[in-house]
Amino acid sequence: MTKDSATRAQEYTEQVEDADRQLKAMKMRAQQEEEQFSENEDIRSSVSSNSATDDLPTGILTLPYGTCGPERYENCFHRVKLMRSEIVVERGITRRLAECGKDIIPAICHDSKNYLLTDTIIDGLYGDRILNGLRAAGLQVHKIVVPADDLDETGESSGERFKTLKVFSDCVDQILENGIDKRSAIISLGGGVVNNIAGFISASLYRGINLIHISTTTMGQVDAAIDFKQAVNHHKGKNLLGAYHPAAKIILDPELLVSLSRRHILNGISESIKHAITQSQEMLDYIIENRGMMDDKDKIVDYLESIIRMTIAHKVPTLSGDTDDDYNEMLPQYGHAIGHAIEFLSLHMPESDRALLHGEAIAIGMCITAEVAYLLGVCSKEIVDKHYEVFEEMELPVFIPTYMSAETICNKMCYDKHYVKQPTMGLAIEIGEMYEKDGAYGHSIAPETLQEALRRNLRKRDDRN
Repeated sequence: MTKDSATRAQEYTEQVEDADRQLKAMKMRAQQEEEQFSENEDIRSSVSSNSATDDLPTGILTLPYGTCGPERYENCFHRVKLMRSEIVVERGITRRLAECGKDIIPAICHDSKNYLLTDTIIDGLYGDRILNGLRAAGLQVHKIVVPADDLDETGESSGERFKTLKVFSDCVDQILENGIDKRSAIISLGGGVVNNIAGFISASLYRGINLIHISTTTMGQVDAAIDFKQAVNHHKGKNLLGAYHPAAKIILDPELLVSLSRRHILNGISESIKHAITQSQEMLDYIIENRGMMDDKDKIVDYLESIIRMTIAHKVPTLSGDTDDDYNEMLPQYGHAIGHAIEFLSLHMPESDRALLHGEAIAIGMCITAEVAYLLGVCSKEIVDKHYEVFEEMELPVFIPTYMSAETICNKMCYDKHYVKQPTMGLAIEIGEMYEKDGAYGHSIAPETLQEALRRNLRKRDDRN
């Protein structure tokens, strides 16, 4: 083992140990809070010894309305569970499932019925290969196929239109009718949409069963599958219905990405650029300087695998960190408050001639977020210009579509999950550094600031034309 490999192995071990320490700390905090609850003299009052509840083993009795009022019994409970997912990046692993299938699927699932969830497009490409490979490994696996558009409003193949409660419910019906148990697993085979639907199903059935992701898109391999968040859309907005639920294993085979269109490859790279802008100048330089490798069929997988590994290395610490630290929430959401609204509108406004993919809308959202940071004096004009330059070099959009207004976008943003009276978003102060104020990385943005940032983007678009 080389020194570099040994160092990485040590860092991985330390990361696992840190997760264990966090779990112990969470348990200790919960225990302390419970003790404080039981010992809080401020809410205790003397209660008649004739009370029928005097002999209860835990809890406290109070007289909140005085001695003439009714007595109140109070108690609390807690349970701490560590969420953990293992990521495997291995070229060609999906061609070797007959050999390694039982390593991918947790041992607890080997004797249960398991379900492979995919969509109509991916099923035609890889469905039988994956299903037969898992069955050859000795696993009981049944396939469920959800709809997808060969050509949707974006002009590309997509399942976004079917990321709904209706599809979720149809899948649940099939699974329950065919039979599962607490040790069954849902195995997603697809991009972000399939990953999310499968994740929400596994979080919901029996209040949580095993989940394994086999991601087939760049977006899935750098972002959607690498998270605890599982969700489906609502007609009011994206990802409004969901749960936090970990995948036991996340399998990423870069070879699967060669079937994607260039636009879908860039769609995922947009999320990698997000991590580069907020965490690493070095990573940003690699993505930009080596983008020509996408034009070489012998080098494109090398390029994408490097980006996948770098993105995971930067994203994992934000998922493993303290949940009380809003850095870990606001960094992955950089550009998303605005981007989600633009994406949703591009799909649903009748004037739209071609809807935006998620990464495309987020690229625009990041450019406008940089405008917000500049207006607040957080970053320089050079950093704003760098946002536009990077995304244009990577063939990603930077301007609000002509059929959208600043007002329309602002109105849709009230459905963002971080919207509390005003939009809340993270801001970049430099490439590789997020802005922090008073220990917080999420910043409430005044409507007039947001509107001016949107107008600045619109003026730049119009000046360009």
